[in-house]
Amino acid sequence: MGRMAVIAVLTLIFSLSIIGFNLNRRATDAVTNYVGDYDQTCAEDVASSAAEIYILKLKESPSLNGTFTIDSILGGSATVNIAQVATDTLKMTSVGTFNTFNDTVTNKLYAVPIDIPPVAGGVSMSASKSASLTVSGTATISGVDKNPDGTPVLPADSVAGIALNSTASSGSISLNNNINGRGTVTPDTEVVSNLPDYTSFADEMIRLATVYTGQTFSSGTLGTDASPQITYFTGTTKITRPVTGSGILIVNGNLDMSGQFTFHGLVIVYGSGSITVTQTGTSSIYGGVVLAGSNISYVQKGTSLVQYSSTALKDVRDKTVGKYLIADWWE
Repeated sequence: MGRMAVIAVLTLIFSLSIIGFNLNRRATDAVTNYVGDYDQTCAEDVASSAAEIYILKLKESPSLNGTFTIDSILGGSATVNIAQVATDTLKMTSVGTFNTFNDTVTNKLYAVPIDIPPVAGGVSMSASKSASLTVSGTATISGVDKNPDGTPVLPADSVAGIALNSTASSGSISLNNNINGRGTVTPDTEVVSNLPDYTSFADEMIRLATVYTGQTFSSGTLGTDASPQITYFTGTTKITRPVTGSGILIVNGNLDMSGQFTFHGLVIVYGSGSITVTQTGTSSIYGGVVLAGSNISYVQKGTSLVQYSSTALKDVRDKTVGKYLIADWWE
């Protein structure tokens, strides 16, 4: 009887030990699963956050691509790869790491071209106080629509030679015309009730621009027809030969264009005060020139040319990315 009692006690102890072991293992497994789920969720958050960061970076730099590393984010780390998979499409792959767990977020982004405001004239002048124009020699300002090679656009989308806003805070604006020699403006000046807000457009484009401090720029390119560039100069700027460019040229200050400077696209010169733009020599612009300021002075001499070109402006718009939109997102 004593032996049976001992066996029963030992059997009970053994059974309780097994039950305790199983309970402990299940508790350990539950903790492990909880920790694993937590780490996996954190890895997902890291990957998603890194993707969102680089989507914002693309807003500032649409040409951004390659592989980038974030060493510390939400307690983990991430690697982001941006690759162009089509002319207007990017693929972004973000891998987030938290402890030993990884998670991947992939998204596809479509390019959205910039929206260039309407150009009302070969030269558009938006002044708040006064505007003056001097055209001399054989200089030409033309709103008759032509391609950058000089051939007519058919059907033509012609505009005024000079487009001038008609009103200001102090009353009406009149243009002080001084056209000498064989200088021509074709068609004539057109006074319009309002012009687009070119200043706000220029400020928006600066985030996408290659930036220079006001200077003499005498060699190199400011974009090509195949790859237009948004260029921003601050302060008084002089552009001389042999410079070529394509895209959007923005100058906050005075601008002097001379020599063999050739540009396809939109030139915007603006400022809060008085603005003076001078174009001389054999320089030529196909697209349009815009001036916006309080007191505006535009001087064109020599054999220089400003030629309105809807095709040049369309080419710049179609080939310049303003932002990317998320088309697909996979986690």
